[in-house]
Formats: sequence, structure tokens, C-alpha cells
Amino acid sequence: MIHPFSAAPVPALDLVGGKARSLIEATAAGFNVPAGFVLDVDFFRPWLDAVRAGPAWQAFLDCADDDTRTACDAVKASCASLTLTDGQRTELESALGALNAERCFAVRSSSPEEDLEGTSFAGGYETTLGVAPNTLEEALRTSFTSVFDERIVAYKRQHGMATDDPRIAVIVQEQVPSDVAGVAFSLNPQNNCYDEAVINANFGLGETVVNGHVTPDTFVVEKVRGEIVERGIAAKSHAAWLVNGGGTEERDNAEPEAACLTDEQALAVAQLAADAEAHYGAPMDIEWAIHEQALYLLQSRPITAYVPLPPGMITEPGARKNLYLDMIVLTQGFGDSLSVLGAGLWGRMLVQMKAEIMVDAGAEGTVVNMDGRQYFNLSSMVRALGMSGVGSLIKTYDTPTRRIVDSVDFDAEYRPEKLPQALKGARWKMLKSVVRLLPSVIRGLVKVEESLRDYERLFERDLASGRVLAGQEMPFDEMQEALLVLFQNQLQSVGAIAAPYAARPRLARLFRDDAEAQDLLVALEMDLPGNPTAEMGRRMFELASFDELHGTEDGAAFEAKIRARSYSAEFLSAYDAYMERFGCRGIKEIDIATPRAYENLPAFFDQLRAIDLGKGAMATAERRRVEAHERLFEIAGARGKEKKVRKLANTIRSAAGYREAPKFFFIQVVDLLRRRALVLAERLVAAGRMDDPQQVFELTPFQLGEAERDEGFDLRAAIERNLSTRRHLDRVRDWPRVIDSRGKIRRPPLSETEDGLVGDAIAPGTVRGRAKVLHAPYEKPLEEGEILVTRASDPGWTPIFVNAAGVVLEVGGPLQHGAVIAREYGLPCVSGLDGVVNLIEDGQMIEVDGSNGVVRILDEAA
Repeated sequence: MIHPFSAAPVPALDLVGGKARSLIEATAAGFNVPAGFVLDVDFFRPWLDAVRAGPAWQAFLDCADDDTRTACDAVKASCASLTLTDGQRTELESALGALNAERCFAVRSSSPEEDLEGTSFAGGYETTLGVAPNTLEEALRTSFTSVFDERIVAYKRQHGMATDDPRIAVIVQEQVPSDVAGVAFSLNPQNNCYDEAVINANFGLGETVVNGHVTPDTFVVEKVRGEIVERGIAAKSHAAWLVNGGGTEERDNAEPEAACLTDEQALAVAQLAADAEAHYGAPMDIEWAIHEQALYLLQSRPITAYVPLPPGMITEPGARKNLYLDMIVLTQGFGDSLSVLGAGLWGRMLVQMKAEIMVDAGAEGTVVNMDGRQYFNLSSMVRALGMSGVGSLIKTYDTPTRRIVDSVDFDAEYRPEKLPQALKGARWKMLKSVVRLLPSVIRGLVKVEESLRDYERLFERDLASGRVLAGQEMPFDEMQEALLVLFQNQLQSVGAIAAPYAARPRLARLFRDDAEAQDLLVALEMDLPGNPTAEMGRRMFELASFDELHGTEDGAAFEAKIRARSYSAEFLSAYDAYMERFGCRGIKEIDIATPRAYENLPAFFDQLRAIDLGKGAMATAERRRVEAHERLFEIAGARGKEKKVRKLANTIRSAAGYREAPKFFFIQVVDLLRRRALVLAERLVAAGRMDDPQQVFELTPFQLGEAERDEGFDLRAAIERNLSTRRHLDRVRDWPRVIDSRGKIRRPPLSETEDGLVGDAIAPGTVRGRAKVLHAPYEKPLEEGEILVTRASDPGWTPIFVNAAGVVLEVGGPLQHGAVIAREYGLPCVSGLDGVVNLIEDGQMIEVDGSNGVVRILDEAA
């Protein structure tokens, strides 16, 4: 039950815990680890049995979430009477005999669930320093008792871990009477750079650093060159020191502003962190100490809070780096990774859409499609198309993204020395693609209305053809390619949407000196015909307006009445029309793994009921549009330009909404393929080749097609291969917009002035209201008069916008879905405020100035 750090073989993780196992492995690997041992889970079995036998434990098991603290405190109180058995004491005294009798001990927890790659429990369990032999039992009881702390229970529940089977091991380690100590990270937690180690240090023991009692000295070391690139020497007022005979004390530092590490020592600590990372094969967080010039490794644990990259996107240390721009975050409005099947389909669509520049050739292509993420490889694009090509790509993105890219010295860091083979001739291919589109674009400019009617007929004809295709028996990947050919037709034939792009700059030049007119120009794009996302919102508003819907008790009753066709004929007609057209849509709709509206009727009911009918968003948008048109024409008339302005304004109103149509066609394709995938999933489960229908989304399109062609194709092995490289990415929820191939996240500074937070002016107007910060749609209701604050949004958020008084977006340029819908509904909107969801709190009174791109925080949260 007691394992020295020199134990061989290494004990099982579930016996000694992550922290102890790490120290045993480090000792075996030759690291300078102070001697010690671990009391394993079985050692504490008598104590656990005693706790479980008491009334406080049963009360804990039965308690509600809001009573957790009281229940945990009662269990901890019951631990106060625990004492070591004779057998435990004999074993412990024997183990102590192998340690240095002149030193005190550090006593730390080592739960089997602690310090793993996915869970850290940082700061949750108790540690006691300077423990003398006569106080060791008390220190062991303190560490043991901490397994019942409310913080530990809450962390377990948050991570979906069981709380009814507590287990703990405890480390007893010789305490180093350090002259200086601290922590080090083998990557930089501030910018995620894999090539930088960060050190925090203070005189004495590391306790003041770990507990945050002082501001420590900070050293940032570039590991490849072995160079200190940043140092911050703090005024370290005091430090903790060991006391002879046991215990610790805090004393004022004699020279608080003196550096506690020499450069040589800082480089040695950085190397220790790098060596730990190399040994464990993952970024590590270590605690270290220096005593009489000897450097010790006290603890090492995996860093859990960082952004990993798929191995295929990482370049070697010291090699030329790539710079990646996250396409999902910036264009689709959500941060989660796509499913395996969804990523395969989305990647093929991108190639169809921009085949000449969307070269999917791994890290050497212009687009990287790996493990559910899609990136532009800006380095390859600069090498193939020049900075002007990259500039044209990012000009529609938000200001923070443009500022990041503009600040990068590609020649110094990110331009490949040679043009990748896959990108040779990229400029000519791009030019050819433009030439192919010219006939459609010219016709769209000259015959706007006729081109739009032709496109509408093509859309419906190809959609009907797609539905016929989807009903045929053919391998999945072949069906995908046949449907994407129809999608390609849409891209080649929608030249009419070029007309608004030509009209907008002409109008902007006419009114460049008139701020009022510039706001009115944005209002031209409110309530546009032809925009499927806006039409979806109008149809949902119509459904939500039926009295009989509001007489329905809940989502389950709604579903039952829909299945029984017991609503009125009028409502059912409107419902059927909606589902025929828009049932394919939803949150994260580009991912084939996402359920559609028709698959989850209770959720659809909740969305309808959440719409604020009293706000009259649709009527307000129409009224504001008409008023804006009339005022704009009035200003134009005073300049003798009314006829010209009317023509240009009508061009924008007629055609601008169709920009969303090809994307809407793709979502229809996604839905057709989803239906087919689920049919195949049921067959494969029935045949015993898969365990769950949802596993079909863990296959690539080719693998699913191969499963149809070859009954011997091993689906379970394919699924495991696909998921093995993705699991370490699953914990990341807030993906950065720009990251390089050594993990460094490029961030813009938030632009803040005395006037407020400055971002992109998306939709004009000024509104004041209480903020409602949403990290996911429908996580809480958006009440009348509240301003929606979120990171980004996709079309599935449309019903929520109906309720908003204004919109603040962290990510997204003027063409991102959230911006388009804000303009459609006439909502003042500001975007491009990096980190704003962490700056603004629920209930704060804020002002959104959509004309000038400013958000002002007026008071604290209500």
C-alpha cells in the first residue's frame, strides 16, 4: 500500500493517482526529484469505509445541488475523528525510515482523477508543507479530507465525473529548504506558443507563487534558441520559508525588487520544463526549487488549458512556420469542431466553391481540413497569390482579424521559401475561374431582374433533381459528389448578385460627405427579398403568431398534435410550408451531424414560443426601411441625383438578398445527405457493423461509401482511427481566429477609448438596454429591451434576433450571418470586439452605437 518513488514497475494510475505516478516516472527517468513515497488508494480504504458508514455520507448522496456545500462540510467534519490503524502506522513508520530524517516533509494529494490530460483539479486538494514527523498524521488527514471539499465535488460534476466513489492517494516527500522556487510552463499560457517556456519565481518556498500571495518574477524563454525574450522583475514583498523543527513562516524579503533568478538559472528551469515535456510527450506545468545551486523537480502535471493543433498542422521547432486563419469561427459563427462526416462534406464543398484557390493539400495547401477544423493557410496563400490576394480574402472579415494579419511580417516568419507543388499556377487558375464567371456576372449587371428569375428557376429545378438523386441507391460518397455538382451549378449561375457589389460603392461615393446618408444606405438592406435566412425568420414569426400555438402546453404536446394533425388547417398549412422549405435548418446547420428542425419538434416549439410577438420586429424593420428610402431619396433629390439613386437602390434591394441563396442550397444538400446517412446507419447497426446509429457521423464520406461497397470493411476500426486524433481537441471551445504552426495565437489589442469599446459599425442606430450574454442559443431567454451579446452566430440564431433591441458580436465582419440579420431587422449592431463576452456581464446597462461602431458600458450589472 506504500510505494517509494523508486518503485518498479510503476504502480497503476488508479492506485496511486496522476501526481504520484508522474513523480515515480520522473525519478526513473533520472530527473532530480526529492525522495518520497505515496500512500495508495488502498491505504486509505479504512478511512473511506468509516466515512461511508456515517450519516453525513448518506445525506451527501441525497442532497440537492444547492445544498452541496452544507453536505460536503458535514462529511469533512466527520473526518476529524479519523486515526491511523495500527497496521497503517506500522507501514508508514517503515517507509519513513528510508527518507532523510533531518528534513521535514511536503504532504500532497494524488487523486486517480487529478492531474490528467483532461482534468487538473488545480488548487482543489490540500497540501501541507514543513510537516514534522509528529504532525504527519494530521497532514495526511487534511489531504484525505479535501477529497470531500465542495470545490472538488463541483469540478467533478462540471466534467461529468462520478461523485459517489471518492478515491485518494497521498504523497509524502522530503521538503527541499529552497532558496528560490516557483512554477514553470513548457509552453506560454498567455499566447499558447509551444516554443516559449514561462517561469514564475520568488525567494524561499514556491508556496507564495502557487497560492498567488505575491506578484512573482516572470521570465519568458524561447526554448529553441535558449534565449530569455522577456523578463519582469516584481516587487516581491515577502516569501515563505521553512522553520527548523517543522512548519513554515512568511518573512519580508530584504531586497524585494532584486531578481530571484540569474539568467543561467532561468535557462536551466526552462530546460527542465522542456525536458519534462519531451519525456511525457505533452506540454507540462512543473513546480521546481533551487537549494544550494541544485535544481529539483517537485511536481509535474499536464497542461490542460491550451489549444492543441492536429499533428499535420505543426511544423518542427525552428523551421519556417505557417499562419492559419480559422474559417469556421469567422464565417459560420460557432466554435465547435465539425463531425468527421461533416468536415469531409464541408471540405469538399469549399473545393467546389473556390477550386482554384481552395487547394486541400494538407499543411502545404491553401486550405487545411483536419480533425473537424478548417483553416486558410495564409502562408501558402501569400506565397502563391501575394499579399494582395490575402488582402482580398480578408477584407470582408472583422477589424480585429484584419489588424492581426496586417501586423504580421510574413517575410520574417511565415512566407514559405518555395512555392508548394500543389499551388503552382494558382494565379492563372484563379484568373480562369473569374473568366468562367464573366458571362453570368455581365448578364447579372445588365439584366438584373431577368437573371434573378432565371436563378430562382435553376434553384428549384436543381433542388428537385437533388431530391430525386437522394432517393436512389448509390454509395454515399458518390451521392455526395453528384449533389455537389448541382451546388456547383448554383455558384456558376448566380451572377445577378454581382449587381449590388457594383451599386454599393457608387452610392457610397455619392454620399461620402454625408453621415446621415451613410446610415441610410445600410438601411437599404433591411427586410430584403430573396434572403432565405430572413424569410425563415418571417415564417417563424408567422407560426408564432397563431393563438392555438400559445394554447399548447409544452413541446411534447406540440409534437403530439403535429403528429395527429389536430391543429387547424390554416396552421398546419403554414407549418408544412415552413418545414418543406426550412425544416433543413438549425444551429450549426453546416454540420451533417446536427439534427434538423423537423427532427426535434419540442425544441422547435420552444423557439417559436421564445419569439417576442409584441416587439413587432418585422413591421418595425419594414417601417424603418421605407422611412430610410424616402429620406435618402429626399437627400438625393436636393443634390439632383434622385433618379440615379433610385436605380441603384432598387438594384441593391432586388438582388442583395440572394447572396445567401447558394449557402441555403448547400444546407438543403446537407439535409438530403443526412437523411441518407441515417438510413445507412440503421442498416449498419442491424448488420452488427456499428453499435450506434450516431457513429455514422464519425466516418468520412469515402469510408461510408466503402462500407456500402465492401461488406468486409471494418467500420469500428475506421471510427477509432478517426477519433483518436480528435479527442485531445474536444475540450477546446473558444478557438482562436489566427494561430501559427507552433501554436502561437495572434491576438489584436481590444480598441478601447474614453468613449467606449470600438469595433466595426455593422448596422446603424443607437440603443440602450440591459446586456444578455449568450454563449449558446436559447441557454436563457432574451427579454424585451435586452441587447444580445455573443461571440458569433449562425442562421439558427435568427429567432433570437427577433427579440433583441441591439446586437454586439465578438467575431464577424459585415457579411457574417449575424451582421446580415441585424441589418435585415434594423437592429443597431457592432462587431469585431475581441473578448467582449468576458468584458460585458449580464444585466449591465450598455449603449450600442451601430453608426460609429462603439459600445459603451454605462453601469454595473443589475
